[in-house]
Amino acid sequence: MPKVVWYFRKKRELGNFSIENSFKELLPHFEDSEWEIEWKEASWFSEGIWNRIRIALEARRIEADIIHITGDINFAALLLKGRKVILTIHDNGFLRLHSGIRRWVMKKVWLDWPLRNCTKVVAVSNATKMDIVTNTTYPADKIEVIHSVVPSHFKPRTKLPNNPKPVLLHIGLAPNKNLRGHAEAIQGMDVKLRIIGEPSEGDHAMLRALNIDYEWMSRLSDDEMQEAYATSDLLLFCSTLEGFGMPILEAKAVGLPVVTSDQEPMSEVGKGWAKLIDGQDVMAISEAVEYCVQGLTPEKSKSEAFSGELSAKQLQNTYRSLEQIAAT
Repeated sequence: MPKVVWYFRKKRELGNFSIENSFKELLPHFEDSEWEIEWKEASWFSEGIWNRIRIALEARRIEADIIHITGDINFAALLLKGRKVILTIHDNGFLRLHSGIRRWVMKKVWLDWPLRNCTKVVAVSNATKMDIVTNTTYPADKIEVIHSVVPSHFKPRTKLPNNPKPVLLHIGLAPNKNLRGHAEAIQGMDVKLRIIGEPSEGDHAMLRALNIDYEWMSRLSDDEMQEAYATSDLLLFCSTLEGFGMPILEAKAVGLPVVTSDQEPMSEVGKGWAKLIDGQDVMAISEAVEYCVQGLTPEKSKSEAFSGELSAKQLQNTYRSLEQIAAT
């Protein structure tokens, strides 16, 4: 039985575990397959040059028919020339968030050099695939689009919330999550902003200056995340940049209306469910929030385009294609 090692980044206590959660949803669909799956986590955090060298060396010592680097540590492929390697790329946000020599170095270490050693690449969205094609020379026909999968612990809520005022859920505090844009859009509204994450002193000062009624929470368990979604009235996710947009699917699984940016991949993930607007237009965000809290929510979609079974089947086909390459 061919062996595939799923090689993951080392998890941080306050980290984002969307990669790990998505692959956990795929794992049951491999139980009766022809593939033996081994789950391996890097021994070091992805920080500093020496830790990243150690991660690349550790990846080189992996014994498997296929090494699948599951994301975020693309540089783990740097020393895997001649091996059967798949790299999942979730986003290339650094291409827009950085400039100059820093951007050049990161592009080389996270994209150009690792891709030389990849037999195939998995992109989690069409937007991510186009990013790779546009910014590298990697062949488009060697890039498979396989969507991330929403964790199964997100369940449809059994009742609608009965909050004193509408609660708007905001996920994450990286610059692309657009906290300031959300805050400016709801300034003066009788709503509460529920932030998942730990705001900085600057964030707190900005929210207080805009007189935003808000609360924040972090380090939530799966059950607590389900509760945070289920007791909110709207997910406000007007991100300026995403590789996929998992919170949109999480909200959909729970039955929570969504306002998000009308740009890929958010428009791809939210199609048929979310209200799509210009996420960098404060007035557009404000009008969309008003629209949704008045009960005029988007039509529900029954699409199964992001199911674990489908993504697992696509990934198995990708593994088989590597075996066929080896046979020829």
